[in-house]
Amino acid sequence: MWKGTGSSMHSYTDCIPCFVRQAHDALRMVTKDDEALVHRTLRRVMREAAEFELSETPPAMAQTTHRIIREESGHADPYAEIKTESTRMALELADEARNVIRNAIDPFKMAIRFSIAGNIMDFALASKWDRFELSGFIEKTRLQSIPDEPVEQLRAAVKQARSVLFLGDNAGEAVFDKLLIEQLGGADVFYAVKGSPVINDVTLEDAKAAGLEQVAELVENGSDAPGTILDDCSSAFRGLFYEAGLVIAKGQANYETLSTATRPVYFLTQVKCPVIGRDLGEPVGSWVVKQHQAEGRKVESPRSVPAAAGFATAGPSGFRPSDLGPKGAQS
Repeated sequence: MWKGTGSSMHSYTDCIPCFVRQAHDALRMVTKDDEALVHRTLRRVMREAAEFELSETPPAMAQTTHRIIREESGHADPYAEIKTESTRMALELADEARNVIRNAIDPFKMAIRFSIAGNIMDFALASKWDRFELSGFIEKTRLQSIPDEPVEQLRAAVKQARSVLFLGDNAGEAVFDKLLIEQLGGADVFYAVKGSPVINDVTLEDAKAAGLEQVAELVENGSDAPGTILDDCSSAFRGLFYEAGLVIAKGQANYETLSTATRPVYFLTQVKCPVIGRDLGEPVGSWVVKQHQAEGRKVESPRSVPAAAGFATAGPSGFRPSDLGPKGAQS
């Protein structure tokens, strides 16, 4: 069994202006002309940022920032409209993307491309939808280069695993994650979403809108932080994280929070931030498939989720999503 959470990528001073910009952008979405509210909220955010320890991950500060925004604005999900629209636009592309995958020489590798392509739908970094270039999206994705070696490593891991935990990132992007999950063969797939809204990260409602319940069990991680801060997740979710045969993690925030996890993780992301680019050793704009290995450790049973973990091993029919509700919740 895997034990402990390990440390993760720390923050840099470069991150602090991003937190403030995120707060300002989110507030402008929920209030157009209430300058007093915007000013009051930004002052709270900046006070928190001034005290923030750089040893923490960027998603830890983002969690605090967006809790403040929700509290001050009275909006439980400031990005709700953007998430709905991004899902709608992604669904318009899904059938064409699926056809490209189906007709590809290597459907698995093409599906990885589309899953990574969807990662551009990130409103933590781009607050305007026109940043996402719909025109030419399919063709650009079809031709985009991704590294062969980690793709082959992931392919081999998928063939071995009976259970796959897929850590979602953003709404809209989740539509393209579904296309990759369709290529994972006979493994039991668990698709992890946030326990409650933060930025435009995918929640249970967003995942259902993307149709993911058709290909995976949807599980909440019990947290309202971007990425996966394991100490903030429910104990049931942590059990699944350590016992799953394979973990695939989407997006930069999952890399920031799990880059030194004490179990293997495969990261799929676009590099959209120079700080993360430095950590990965990749330029901004790169499409990354990265295998993280926990040195000196092995998965006890890589082909199954043991019954002792509290999860069904027989597949979706035996699994209760309520087992993975928000921390402390019982059903």
